[in-house]
Formats: sequence, C-alpha cells, structure tokens
Amino acid sequence: MEETLAFEGLSRITSHLVMTGDLGVSGNLFGGKVMAWMDEAAAIYAMWATGSEKVVTRRFSEILFDKPVRNGELLEFYCGRPKTGRTSITFDIVASVRGMVKCQAECTFVAVNPDGSKKEVDWAKSPLA
Repeated sequence: MEETLAFEGLSRITSHLVMTGDLGVSGNLFGGKVMAWMDEAAAIYAMWATGSEKVVTRRFSEILFDKPVRNGELLEFYCGRPKTGRTSITFDIVASVRGMVKCQAECTFVAVNPDGSKKEVDWAKSPLA
C-alpha cells in the first residue's frame, strides 16, 4: 500500500540500467550516480512542464536513500505533484525498481533565458494547465 501511494500523481520520466561501472565500494549503486541520474530526470520533467529549453537546478531537498540498488536492476525515475512559481517549479522525484521505492526527494528548477537570467513561465501554455 505504501509503495502505491508513493507514485500517486507521478509520471515515469526515464530509466537507467545499473551496470558494474555504476557501483560503489559497497557493491551497490553509488549514491553520487543516483543523484546525477535524479538531476537529469528532474531536468527533463522541468523542461517539459515549463516549456523552457533551459532550466537550472535550484534545490534538492534531503535525498532519502531508502533501499540499496543492485547491479543489473532497472532504476526508473518518476516526477510529479508540481507546485509552480513565477519562474520556477518544485516537484517530487522518486526512483524505484519494480515498484519499490529506492530513493526520493523534492526539487526545484528555474527556467532561464539564454543569458542565464530568470525567465517567467507562461503556465497557461504549460502541459500542466
């Protein structure tokens, strides 16, 4: 039941196959690799939701590593439950294997112009509207 609730309001964004080169000294998926993959999946979601070609990571909350990820597992990334701001979007991200939550966080991304300045998002034109 808990696992089902963890996915309410989320959409699958991407996935990665865990390979030997992704493992840390413990033999499980290296935490830094998970964080990089989470950042990538979150950026994809933020670009889609804001309609902006450029977004930057503003914040990741406490990242909870709930369970280890093993070699050969397919790690799937889900994003959703957005809260929108004038130039930003905050949302949940969950990483799972076969429906079991392995890692989760909340993150914020900001839409930016080519020069790096903040860009106001037209939420009326967003797929979230």
